[in-house]
Amino acid sequence: MTTTRSDSTLIGQIEVRSIDYVPAHERKGKLTDQATIWFAGSAHLLSMATGALGIVMGLNLGWTLIALVVGTVVGTAPVASHATQGPHLGLPQMIQSRPQFGRYGALAIWLMAIVVYWGYIVFGGNLLGATAEELGGGSAPTWAIITGLVAVALAIFGYHWLHVAQRYISVALIIALVIYILGLFANGAIPASSWDLSSATFKPAAFFTAVSAAAAYQLSWAFFVSDYSRYMPASTHKAKIMTWTSLGLFFGVFSFEAVGAICMALLPDEYFITSLSQTGDSVFAGLGPIMLVLGGLGLLGLMAMCVYGGSLTIITAIDSVRSVVPTRRIRIVTILMVGLTATVAGAYMPADFLNTSFATILVVLSYLMAPWTAINLTDFFLVRRGHYSIREMFSRTGIYSNWNWRGIGAYVLTFVIMIPFMYLSFYQGPIALALGGVDVAFFVGIPIGGLIYWILCRGMDLDAERKIIESADRDLDSFAAPIE
Repeated sequence: MTTTRSDSTLIGQIEVRSIDYVPAHERKGKLTDQATIWFAGSAHLLSMATGALGIVMGLNLGWTLIALVVGTVVGTAPVASHATQGPHLGLPQMIQSRPQFGRYGALAIWLMAIVVYWGYIVFGGNLLGATAEELGGGSAPTWAIITGLVAVALAIFGYHWLHVAQRYISVALIIALVIYILGLFANGAIPASSWDLSSATFKPAAFFTAVSAAAAYQLSWAFFVSDYSRYMPASTHKAKIMTWTSLGLFFGVFSFEAVGAICMALLPDEYFITSLSQTGDSVFAGLGPIMLVLGGLGLLGLMAMCVYGGSLTIITAIDSVRSVVPTRRIRIVTILMVGLTATVAGAYMPADFLNTSFATILVVLSYLMAPWTAINLTDFFLVRRGHYSIREMFSRTGIYSNWNWRGIGAYVLTFVIMIPFMYLSFYQGPIALALGGVDVAFFVGIPIGGLIYWILCRGMDLDAERKIIESADRDLDSFAAPIE
């Protein structure tokens, strides 16, 4: 966000704030923007790959869509809950892991987050390059680099520019999706057998793998939800921001996952980008390219959001080791670090990567993220109940210390408990094997992680901590002068 300044030049519109606290006088925004940024940020071509997994594993379209609904709902609930933390604290998401894990203890969490951000930029650039080539635009690597540079530029201008871009993309996507889905039903493109929900067509292992993949894919946004709500007023109603965020997340992800499932069901031998073009043109000539362009714009927006979030996470990690002044300069430098390296990697990644490795990455991601989101939300809603000190989070000798054995212990113990429930190509846990290859590690990790952390925190002296918080954060807004 541009701070309160009279500078109306293009450079003056570049966001100044990064990991620093957003004071009350800079807080503004509409709840509907929480829906549109996440709708456009998840209704895009990459989501099609997740949606196609159920079909690839042998489910029909009906069972695949049910699995996607279940997994998306499961993933949406914790992700939308993180949205309340932005207005309440005025901080980006990753800084908020310090109270649970400590200044140094959270470094592993931040490393995981950076890998997620970087990976999505790589996947997105690769897919956009392939899409441009499908549209006859020329070389895939060239377009991967061009789109990556656009994402970097959008991330540099920052928070408000991202919200505005996703608002317009959302409107266009909704119109195109309605026409596409209604058109397919109207021309009878989807055979009746696709909706057979008898027991004969149900495959438990494939169904629960599709559920886990959808949940993990949705949960991957948890790392940066409050990055895009932290400029909302502190008085923002928790239930309302969760509702609007949930609407954008659920319908955004599910819409293009469903499109991916439909395309794979109708044209199983085609790459999903090609099948979207062909099924779109079956509604009316030209709709295919329109769907590709709009799905590509949504993905471009997500890439910019990941560049932005990756920058915030790198600054947070650096500040943990050595205190930094969060200037606009360091924002731009870290954005270039994240965006340019990922753009180059995406341009030269094998084109079939999404078909061969994406499912495994999603499952492993769910294993890593489930304990973190459980611990973070348990701390926010049940343990500390929103009582945190902004100043102490940035203090090298503050109450949150360098290492928090409760958060670290809960994370490690939860992950160990999840291992027998895991089912991967290179490892099959004994409980997963006993369940016939059904992987439920993700569903075990979230409740167990929250419960373990809550138990370990029973001995904390929260009354003493709150007295320190009250003293430390007095006149907090005076601490938040913009840094040029």
